[in-house]
Amino acid sequence: MRVEDHIGLSAGMAVVALPWLKRKVWIPFASSVLIDVDHYLWFAVTHRELSLRAAARHFGQADPPQLAQTRLLHHPLALGTLLVAAAATRSRILWLVLGGLLFHVGLDAVDVAQTRSLKLRLIEDADHKCERCGQQYDLLQLHTRHVAANPFDHYNPRHFAVLCPTCHEREHDQK
Repeated sequence: MRVEDHIGLSAGMAVVALPWLKRKVWIPFASSVLIDVDHYLWFAVTHRELSLRAAARHFGQADPPQLAQTRLLHHPLALGTLLVAAAATRSRILWLVLGGLLFHVGLDAVDVAQTRSLKLRLIEDADHKCERCGQQYDLLQLHTRHVAANPFDHYNPRHFAVLCPTCHEREHDQK
């Protein structure tokens, strides 16, 4: 899921939670957005590059790596540790941080499931042929033609194409 979508949906959840959380509503909102710092830290360490723009380019490439190391704060062990700490200390702040992190991870889980389902459906509809070159492939990649302004329209098939790795890379190089 795009960072912009996470921010928008987290802001919407913050508005919903505002009557109950009042001034502390910023805590789950911030944690639901800042959890992705693990992606940037992995990039900075492994590429020895501090540029946010370079990191965004790396994760925005045609088929970015899906490595567990890029998602350390998303890991059940990290979340479980925070759960134990929140329960042991009875800290409302830690519970709010955990709530924001879990909201983000939940959005990611929905995104992965929806994207996988969409990709399989589009590959079947295309009869396993790349929409650019027409070659038959077992594994096609999902390419975003158009980013929906509304995150609830994000999984609309008209926004995507299934391309072979070569055509997908070419498509990203043209941008």
